[in-house]
Amino acid sequence: MSEAARGGKAMKQGRKAPDTYKSLQEAALYLLSCNQDPSDFLSEVAAPPYKKPCSNESSHPSKTQKTSMHETTFVASVLRDQAVQLGLPVGILTTRAAVSNVQRICQESVERAGAVLSENQREKLTCLLKTLKGLLAENCFCRPLFSRDIWELQQHPPVLEAVWHLHKEDIVQLDDLLNSCKDPSSAVDWFCGQMRSLCSHMENSPDDSDRLEQIISDFLVVLVENAYSPSTDAGKNSEPLRITEISLAILDKMLSWVLDAVSDGKSDQSYKPRVERHWLVTYEVSRYRSRLIPESLENFFIHTLSRVLTFKPQLKVSDAIRFQGDWSFVKTCPLLTDLYRRLFVLLHAEKLTSHIQLVLETQEVNWHHVLSCISCLVICREEAQQLVKNLLDHLLTQAFTGYELECLITAFLIARQAALEGPAAFVSYTEWFKCTFGAATSYHSTSKKSLVFLLKLLSDLVPYEAPQYLKVHVLHPPFMLAKYRPLLMEYITLAKTRLADMKVSIEDMGLYEDLSSGPDKAQPQIQALQDVEKAVQIFENTGKIPASVMEASIFRKPYFTSRFLPALLAPRVLPAAPDSQMMLIDALKRADKIPATLFTSYTEACEQEKQRKLEGRNTMVVTVQEEPLGRLKTALWDLRPLVTEPNRYSDVAAQLAFISDRLSAVIGSGYTEDTGVIAETLIPSALDVLEVQDQTVADLILTCFCQCVMAASRTNPPHRQGPWPSLYVRMLCGHRRALSVVLRRILQLLCCQSPRLRDPHVVGLAAFSIHLHECQTSLPAPNTGANCLDRFWDVILNPRCSNAMLVCLRFCVAAASYAFCRFSVLRADTSTDCIPPRFLHKLQHLVPRLVSETRGEASTESETDTSLIWSSLSHPLASWKEAVLTLWSQSCLQEVLRQPLFKLSFQDWLLWEMASDPGSDALRDAERQDYQRWAVNQSYLPEVSDAGGCGGSLETACTIIVDAALEFNRGSSLGCSSQENVSHSRTGLADILCRLQELVCDMMTVGDARSARVSHSSFLFKTFHRRLAAKSGNPEVGARLARQMELDMCCRILLGLPSLLLISTNSVRGITRLSAKDFFTFVNEEWKNLGPRGCALPYNITAHFFKGLLTSCTQCDDPSEAINSLVTESSSACPVLLTSAALWWPRLYPVLRCHWDRLFTGRLPKEIEILQELQTTVDRCVCDRLPLPLSCAPWLSAAFVHFTMQRKKLAHDIVPVCLAASDSKAAQLLVSVLFFSIMDLIPALLKDGSEQKISQKTCLQIIQCLEERGESWLSVFRMAEGCKQTDLSLLHRTSSDEFIRLLPFAFYSLLPSLQVGNVIKQQGFLEVAVQMYIQLLQLFLDANPFAASSLDSVQLHYHDLISQGRSFLLSSITKCPKPSNTLKNQIMPLCAEYDPELHAMLASLHAPPDYGELDKEPDLF
Repeated sequence: MSEAARGGKAMKQGRKAPDTYKSLQEAALYLLSCNQDPSDFLSEVAAPPYKKPCSNESSHPSKTQKTSMHETTFVASVLRDQAVQLGLPVGILTTRAAVSNVQRICQESVERAGAVLSENQREKLTCLLKTLKGLLAENCFCRPLFSRDIWELQQHPPVLEAVWHLHKEDIVQLDDLLNSCKDPSSAVDWFCGQMRSLCSHMENSPDDSDRLEQIISDFLVVLVENAYSPSTDAGKNSEPLRITEISLAILDKMLSWVLDAVSDGKSDQSYKPRVERHWLVTYEVSRYRSRLIPESLENFFIHTLSRVLTFKPQLKVSDAIRFQGDWSFVKTCPLLTDLYRRLFVLLHAEKLTSHIQLVLETQEVNWHHVLSCISCLVICREEAQQLVKNLLDHLLTQAFTGYELECLITAFLIARQAALEGPAAFVSYTEWFKCTFGAATSYHSTSKKSLVFLLKLLSDLVPYEAPQYLKVHVLHPPFMLAKYRPLLMEYITLAKTRLADMKVSIEDMGLYEDLSSGPDKAQPQIQALQDVEKAVQIFENTGKIPASVMEASIFRKPYFTSRFLPALLAPRVLPAAPDSQMMLIDALKRADKIPATLFTSYTEACEQEKQRKLEGRNTMVVTVQEEPLGRLKTALWDLRPLVTEPNRYSDVAAQLAFISDRLSAVIGSGYTEDTGVIAETLIPSALDVLEVQDQTVADLILTCFCQCVMAASRTNPPHRQGPWPSLYVRMLCGHRRALSVVLRRILQLLCCQSPRLRDPHVVGLAAFSIHLHECQTSLPAPNTGANCLDRFWDVILNPRCSNAMLVCLRFCVAAASYAFCRFSVLRADTSTDCIPPRFLHKLQHLVPRLVSETRGEASTESETDTSLIWSSLSHPLASWKEAVLTLWSQSCLQEVLRQPLFKLSFQDWLLWEMASDPGSDALRDAERQDYQRWAVNQSYLPEVSDAGGCGGSLETACTIIVDAALEFNRGSSLGCSSQENVSHSRTGLADILCRLQELVCDMMTVGDARSARVSHSSFLFKTFHRRLAAKSGNPEVGARLARQMELDMCCRILLGLPSLLLISTNSVRGITRLSAKDFFTFVNEEWKNLGPRGCALPYNITAHFFKGLLTSCTQCDDPSEAINSLVTESSSACPVLLTSAALWWPRLYPVLRCHWDRLFTGRLPKEIEILQELQTTVDRCVCDRLPLPLSCAPWLSAAFVHFTMQRKKLAHDIVPVCLAASDSKAAQLLVSVLFFSIMDLIPALLKDGSEQKISQKTCLQIIQCLEERGESWLSVFRMAEGCKQTDLSLLHRTSSDEFIRLLPFAFYSLLPSLQVGNVIKQQGFLEVAVQMYIQLLQLFLDANPFAASSLDSVQLHYHDLISQGRSFLLSSITKCPKPSNTLKNQIMPLCAEYDPELHAMLASLHAPPDYGELDKEPDLF
């Protein structure tokens, strides 16, 4: 066949192909539509198989969205065709298919009775919902029908999470779904059951908590909106009422579920967290503030509180009286207290008490819940105390007005409950009862009927009362008239009989005992001592015998004579000057309350006690074995044989229990929750002398441990000595006060008495420290969350504290050897529990330092048994140097030291070196310098950064040294307090700064050798900026002083380094130029605030810069041009350098001349010569009163003029003579001289004396000169923000930020001495005056700097200045020229904030004239 024929046939086939495909597609669609199950079809569409697109184009969002729209349209079309064929509306068909799919997806959760979907179910449901949303858009889905069918067509109710997804995706809302259920109770049961299942899942799967809490929050919003919306009322149709009832029922049923759990766990001791606690997320206010109107949320919380208070009121009043002692805040079930606290977040205390009062008056209550609510209220709300008192007053008033017994009982219950929470929350029950019923104006004192009413209640309560309340009623009875005393005595007799039945003696009760605190109380002897202490304190404050003591001497004579007086007259060494206790005794003797014979016995016993103290302990030796201390010593002695014999290790625990009992008898209770007992060990006063008994106990405990360690080590190495050391230290940790005493004693031994310690002492203390670290979990954690022993290790390892570096080395070696032997092999995961990292840090610091043989790479060729190392240390003739060398060569030790946690970093090494005292150092100066050079250059410099080194970078090494020096200067060298640093006259800081100088010289040499020198000072100023930035922004005086000290230290460091470091060189087109950008930036931001003058740097900084400038120019092709260029640049980039040069030029110029002559021959650079010529000209003009040629910048000439006249002590009245010219430069120079004079005035204003008057006079003379010339001086006080490089902006940049802030102070100090008429006429005066006034107020509000001033006259003057300035402004506003828009746009908004009256007056200046009267028509008739 020819090619043409074949081509024609192919074209015909191509035209037929589309028609064939289209017919096949229509046939396939028809076949599908006839046999398609809608539910299956939806499930297939919901999760279609797909392939990940290979190209970015195919995954474009717009194309994906278009594809989704096509799919939805296709599904809707198919469902419509299917509905037409079945004769059903498409909405019914789609809804039934959707319900079937939801049921199929949730089937797995229904079978396991769960409320949560699996991940697979969630993905399927998400796809289905996406399809349903599309069908909604196509009007192929009916929400009401779906809500009805999901209850009727499903075999099981829907799963809660599936409902949440339907609600969230706006397929069907929860309220519509609940409202569609025919049986409301079934809907309530379903929802509550599902919610309980959801909470159970949260308990078992904490990872899902966030998502499930969101489900609860979303549903609660719906329920609260329907149940407590303000628009919900009975006037609506039945539908809203139906959902309102359902919502209320759900919320109440879930709350009942929680409260049932509270009933099961009535106290915090028996309660364990359960699933109910997850429902409390519904009461987190933060979740609903933006989703619910406040009124609905408040109604919900109020209703919840009512339900809690009235839930299952089964307890009678008698039960409440009997059990309310167990309903305090700490004893109440945490689930209930947590619920209360969440309710209290939204409800104010006043509203809470009002609602509690309403519930008590109108409903039957659950007394447990009501009283625990009172406890929680007074604990959680500070203002609740007064509100509860008001509630009690209301109840008592109502009770005695209508003789309502229920109100009176309620008042008693509430008062007692609140008193259970202690005096910080509410007054004690004793005080409340005395204040309420103990006065002649009390509620019951109005009539006999009221009295009988009260006594009747008290008598009825007697069978149920706790003893402490009966004691209050007996000892502080209600006020009674004499004729009614028999009625009161009947009650007192009844109460005493009841106390006797309970075997409670009222005579043993203390004078100041907290009667309402509960049944537990101290022993009578201890209570008597507490009464004596309280009575002495009251007597010291008032000078009178306490009334309670006088009452006890009359009405409670048995207690007074048998308890109180023996405690008060306990024998003691009387002080030389009578103290408060002696004066109280004398007052009681003069009042005939102390029998003469008893007083005589007391004085004789005191003399015997004094004699015993003088004789010392010898008088006590005879009876020491009979005392508790002797019994403790015997028990400790009996421990030693048990630790040396392995077959008796099992008896150690019993003996330690015996020791614990003896220790409790000597030093007090074995356990306390007071974490401050350990914390007080770490304060500086911990090194004070201990009491005799405390020191004796500590010495016994430590001596016993050291002896046992040495004795046990003679027979067995530590790892085969059994558990006795750990048990011993753990027993001691249970006695917090004893442990505190022992730790303080260890501090004394290692920090103050280390030269007197022998080897057994050091070894024993090291072993004790290891086991103390092992038992650290038994110690209380401080509030900071850090280990409470870390500070302790820092103190005992600090060489400045121990004063004996060799002893510290022996201690660390012994501790490391003992730990390695005790715990066999230290692995990376167990070493932190075996030895404190600080011990190994200190070991790395001291071993190379004191044993030169260990410097260099450690030799680990031979491995020695660590037990042999320990045995050599525990031997009486131990060689410490050999032990150190052997330990250091152990490969296991070196492996541990390579771990980041145990590696001593370069900065920590520097801090320890700087903390060492050269005067008490074990090394001589030359040896110390050799060691430091080895450590820096050979150890830390080549070490990688991850291992605490510098990675071979000289710049990194210098940065770390600078950082460490600044940190040490701050007083935090490895935990040593600033007081410890100050107490030593010398530190190692100077040596470390020498090492810094050496490194900087090496770094600069290396840079020169590479012929590409860059700015070596960048690292320095970056470090300075970083540390100072961390301390900025804190307005506190202490923080500002600390920052000032840091800045001084930066200056000290920089001045110790070569001046060449300040200047960098760079090459531009083959020309070497100088740059000091980093230095200029730091001066402008920080250093210009350093000196006492407001506009000049200290001399040493100024000279350092200029010397560095002259030195650096040697690397330039044209040195003079390089210097001229940089000096010219400094006039705009850092003008304070030139004003500083003007101040110090007579001292600075000879130094620069000499330095230049050493480097070059010939004249100085032009810019330096200009400065010298300017100084010479100024000297000649001011001395001879000649006109000053104005060739330089006015501000620079003014600086030379001002400082020259200051040095020569010349009056500024010669300035007009020197400035005979009347051009603009002369005026600018005068303004600049005024500015520098004001900078001198500002510090003078903060002082008292003649300097203030002289400075003020100088400023006034210059202002007068300017006014005579017709020039304005106000520009000095205009703020220069946003100004370009003008003389004004340069002047402000030469001054410190603090002095610029104080310009308003100077302005209003000068203003009263000026001619007001001339001043206010100047253009712009009002803007400047108002701006200065606002800034003066801001200074006052910031309390800076006058709050820190110690001069009362300064503060008084400052307050007068504000009032005078305000008066001046208010009186002169109308006299000033019309202000500019600057006043209106920028300054007046601040006036509105600080001074509304001034703002109103200023606003009147800008108000348009009122032409309203002209618009009115004239009334001609």
